[in-house]
Amino acid sequence: MKTLKQIAVIRAGHAFRGRIEEVPDGEVRVIQMKDVDAERGINWAGLTATELAGRKQPDLLKNGDLLFAARGNHYFAILLEDVPFDTVLSPHFFHLTVKHQTNVLPAFLAWQINQEPAQQYLQKSSHGSSVQAIGRQVLEYMTIAIPPIEKQQAIIALSNTWQQQRRVMDALTENMQRTMTGIARQILRDN
Repeated sequence: MKTLKQIAVIRAGHAFRGRIEEVPDGEVRVIQMKDVDAERGINWAGLTATELAGRKQPDLLKNGDLLFAARGNHYFAILLEDVPFDTVLSPHFFHLTVKHQTNVLPAFLAWQINQEPAQQYLQKSSHGSSVQAIGRQVLEYMTIAIPPIEKQQAIIALSNTWQQQRRVMDALTENMQRTMTGIARQILRDN
């Protein structure tokens, strides 16, 4: 068992001064809460383009990084794969990069953060009166189990299979709902 800060570099999202201004031909995109869903991932096409002020080099997202949603009623991690353009996170997120020497697969880390034991820890540790949030220190000291790489790979494969089955079931349910709605409309037209 290790703490998250022992296995990952944890950075806050980009600090914007004021609201995020849209610049249609901006060099950088910004992931905001509206662009992310724990089940469907990131809506890359909907990201706001902007320009970043300041001299500090931004922490651009890379394939294999994780974003952690730190505000709201549901905290979750998403593995970033196929990042299509220069992108930063808004301040509502933490940017996690797994350290190379840790023998932890980024996909496994995202999976573990999203599981019930970690979620219970996060729920108990959240703070805020109207909007709940997770502080950096809470995230840093979250306990992470590190099984052998082979076991991590097996868990990831099982999780991917389960996610695919859920998508198929959701599509079947949606199709059946459309069928039932069509039948109901037809009955109304016939009578």
